[in-house]
Amino acid sequence: MKKSLVVVLGGFGLVLLIFASLSWYFNQKMHEKQALLVKLDDLSTQVQDHKDWMEHITNQKIWYDSIAKNEIEYRRKNSFSHELIRQNVTEVFSSNKEVERELLSMLDDLLLTEDRILNDISKIGFKEFGYIGKMREVIHQVEETFPEFDQQILSLRRHEKDYIMRNDDNYAESLHKEIENWQARGNCPPELIQYLQYFDSVRSRMQILFAIPNRNHYSNWSLNVASVQSNLRRFRGEFIRESYSLSNDSLTMQYIISGIAFLALIIGSVYIIKNITIQVSRLQRSMNEFISSNYQDFESISPQLPKNEIGQISIQFLKMARKIKWDVHLLEDRVSRRTNALHEKNLQLEKQHTEMMDSLRYAQKLQESLLVSRKQLVQHFDQVHVHYTPKNLVGGDFYWMKNFRENGAEKILFALADCTGHGVPGALLSVLGMNTLDELFADGIRKPNELLDSLRKTILRRISSEEEQRMDGMDIAIFCLDKRSRELHFSGAQMPLWIVRNAEVIELNGERVPIGFTYMNHLEFKSQHLILEEGDKLVVFTDGIVDQFGMESNKKFGKKQLRHLLSRSSDQNGSVLYNRLMNQFSFWKGEGEQTDDCTFMILEPKFVRTRNLKIETPIANEKVEV
Repeated sequence: MKKSLVVVLGGFGLVLLIFASLSWYFNQKMHEKQALLVKLDDLSTQVQDHKDWMEHITNQKIWYDSIAKNEIEYRRKNSFSHELIRQNVTEVFSSNKEVERELLSMLDDLLLTEDRILNDISKIGFKEFGYIGKMREVIHQVEETFPEFDQQILSLRRHEKDYIMRNDDNYAESLHKEIENWQARGNCPPELIQYLQYFDSVRSRMQILFAIPNRNHYSNWSLNVASVQSNLRRFRGEFIRESYSLSNDSLTMQYIISGIAFLALIIGSVYIIKNITIQVSRLQRSMNEFISSNYQDFESISPQLPKNEIGQISIQFLKMARKIKWDVHLLEDRVSRRTNALHEKNLQLEKQHTEMMDSLRYAQKLQESLLVSRKQLVQHFDQVHVHYTPKNLVGGDFYWMKNFRENGAEKILFALADCTGHGVPGALLSVLGMNTLDELFADGIRKPNELLDSLRKTILRRISSEEEQRMDGMDIAIFCLDKRSRELHFSGAQMPLWIVRNAEVIELNGERVPIGFTYMNHLEFKSQHLILEEGDKLVVFTDGIVDQFGMESNKKFGKKQLRHLLSRSSDQNGSVLYNRLMNQFSFWKGEGEQTDDCTFMILEPKFVRTRNLKIETPIANEKVEV
């Protein structure tokens, strides 16, 4: 019976496996097509929304002033919308590069045309800005200067408004004729010539946008948008037909496999039930004979028991019942004892975890107390913006500052460091780094490159031994600023210093040698210097900010993006610049896990102002040996 059951169930299982595999295949394909359809519908909605927005701000002239005033913002918003559409196009048509290139080329043409439209609109204006704004300023000046021409000016304004609202050249011609008649009479105010020039500029721009001869900006844009939407509808139809074909194939396959499985199930069931019924009947007849003999006729029962699983079940059942009862008793006792032991261990673990977290929180407060306070920073810098976020409660980043007087000048030594690792090991290294810098400063070392040389030697001596050479250490940037002469000296170990000046980011890069053990033959650190200017912002950061992965893009934030954000908003004050950058960083990080200890600082120096101070020309990023 076992072999028969195995054969029947094996065949039935094989049929089910084939059915499941084919079903999974077709369902997976249909799911992929449906997912593409959803993304394609979202893409079509994005394109339609963008089209509606563009038509709204183009056809509603009340928006012209806003566009003229904020043309760059509208262009940025337009470019951002295009970027989202391009990303969706790439995602939907990633398997068809030819279609992807065709749609992206259309989108490039659209963006170029839309930029021209926005440029023309910004030059037209409406009430206060653009040529219309200038035209109305001139006509108001004429009204105030020549009140006797109120009737003629009112007629000109009526033609002007009719043309702007209806875009009809008849009103423009009427306005031209009135001014020509006025000039012929010899009493035409000279300002009206300028007014007419502004009006003609508005007229030429509106003809470029909306004039009847097609192939202008707006008609080109409409044709391109219609072409993109037509292609999307065509591809959607193709996806639907492919999905429908897969659905038909899957349905046909299901009918065939279901029929085979149903037939196999009926044949196997009949065969197995027949065999089991015969054996059960024999077992029942033997049991009745055993009971009728008052449980005495064992010899008559044994030969009639089937020599298969049913017979074995009948023989072993009583033994199994007795054994199960005893085993259950033992297991209950064992589970009870182990449950009590686990409860005790859990209590111990909770206590240890609580003590450990309390210790870490206390260590966090201690580490923060060792850092330079904000009160100390604002004494020497006009603006101070600090983003200090360890990955754990304590971390390996630290910043350090000392001020001193030398040759009658007040100077500042400032350092930012990123120690190896994070958490408790990094915090221990950071305390060692701060203590070592304090000792070196107390020994009279003031130059950044000399501090780095001494710091490296001291750290290597303290963390290594003759038996073991540890690879721990830190990256660090140190600068010394003379508040009177504005001269800045910088030296770095694998960490840069950036100066934001106007729309430029000046980079002073540290040497590619850490404060710690290295296989390179490094003799000493070099010093770089330059003269700061009013409004310069000093930017220092650890690699925790540039190495942070984005939650959605799974890419690093990167120095390129950081440099772009700093240069783009360099004309803003430090608070606006810092808030914009932190908002962008928070948006990039999202709900993702913090990669490393993160420190970012923007410092605006506070200079000592004197009457006869001669400010030298800023020196570029030039390395000078000290």
